[in-house]
Amino acid sequence: MHETQFVDAITPWLEPNKGPLRAHLTLAIRQAIGSGQLRQGARLPPERALATALHVSRPTVSAVMDDLRTLGLVTSRQGSGSWVSDTDPVSNSPVPFVELLQQTGSIDLAAATAPDASLLPQMRVDTADLLGAEPANGLNPQGLSVLRQRVAGRMNGSTSISAGSVSAENVVMTSGAHQALALAVAALAPRGSSILVEDTTYGGLIDMIHANGCHPIGIERDADGPLPGCLAELLKLHEPSLVILVTSVHSPTGAVSSPERSVDLASVLKDTTSHVVLDETYADLEFTPGARALVQALGGSAIRIGTLSKALWTGLRTGWLIAPVDTCRAIVRKRWQQFDLGPSIPSQLFAAQALEGIDRALEVRRSSLRERSDWVTNTIETNFPQWQPTKVDGGLAMWVEVPMDGADFVTMATERGVAVLPGSACRADRAPTPHIRLCFDRPLDVLEQAFDRLG
Repeated sequence: MHETQFVDAITPWLEPNKGPLRAHLTLAIRQAIGSGQLRQGARLPPERALATALHVSRPTVSAVMDDLRTLGLVTSRQGSGSWVSDTDPVSNSPVPFVELLQQTGSIDLAAATAPDASLLPQMRVDTADLLGAEPANGLNPQGLSVLRQRVAGRMNGSTSISAGSVSAENVVMTSGAHQALALAVAALAPRGSSILVEDTTYGGLIDMIHANGCHPIGIERDADGPLPGCLAELLKLHEPSLVILVTSVHSPTGAVSSPERSVDLASVLKDTTSHVVLDETYADLEFTPGARALVQALGGSAIRIGTLSKALWTGLRTGWLIAPVDTCRAIVRKRWQQFDLGPSIPSQLFAAQALEGIDRALEVRRSSLRERSDWVTNTIETNFPQWQPTKVDGGLAMWVEVPMDGADFVTMATERGVAVLPGSACRADRAPTPHIRLCFDRPLDVLEQAFDRLG
């Protein structure tokens, strides 16, 4: 490979003033390898030629190559030069997303969850409630009728989020949004098929797509969400079984797509034969609740994922899936075959109580989250000028660009007793990225202590 070809391959990831030169160059080359711009087996130019082409010193190039060899991305042999390794460590059994969240001994800013159950209202379930469950044996794979009716009523009762008439028959109760996504993938995506997701998305989704024997393909996005042109091209090229989008409150960035972008996306999707899934896990936590424009534009054809876990408490383990009746039946059938015999009856009874008066509770919750998000943003801008936080429109977490590989930052933060999530865990291709995700839904004194440690 000529040095000009090498420079062309890494240029998309090179930006001026992005922190220490060695770390910046290493990350750019890692991204070029992960994206396929530098192919496995490609022979690299000599270090002296690279130093000249990149306008850096030869010791800097040597240090970068040492880093890449340590990571297993580059192989060198004396007298034979260096080349991109034939195996890609990024794709070799990455640590499952959920395991990255289960860190102990640190201040936890990695898991985007409420810190405890204090947001739950006073609730009680006794034996009399259980005796009134239908059916009496407690096995109901679609979920309790009373809870499904309450979820459907909430969807229909709010002008900001309704999109056609939702009945209890359109609702499947699940053990959280994670299971709802897993059920949709397992029931609707044949093994070996392609699934379009946003190139930055919920990391657990990537794990479940791989576990189902399918192929995640990233849709390029900007600050306003997925790019319609890229989506159209990928639909034509791959004919995916599923398209999974997060346009209400995006995970992990916390951005909300504009109505104009949502209309453009709906126009691209109107004639597709792929199932369209809208992940609304964080939608109730949009700081200024909007109309969920993509839901409105697609009407009742889209499959919608929702949950109480982010709004109230993850341990409640109650979510739902809203879909056409035939799709619900297919999902329930897959649930019996592969997952479980239905969600917990006590959890559903608690959830039914929690939904009473939840809109008022959400107003208070959103106000608190906005204040903490503003505090973290101001703290970063004041004390960490090399970090670049993304504007947050809702949710529990912030997407931050740091002047190094996000995975290296996580290691550094862990040594200081703070757990954050590497951005690569949220990438469809698991490629390295100079981003981290940190949860701001923590008491202010905890956030202050965490940033003191990082400082």
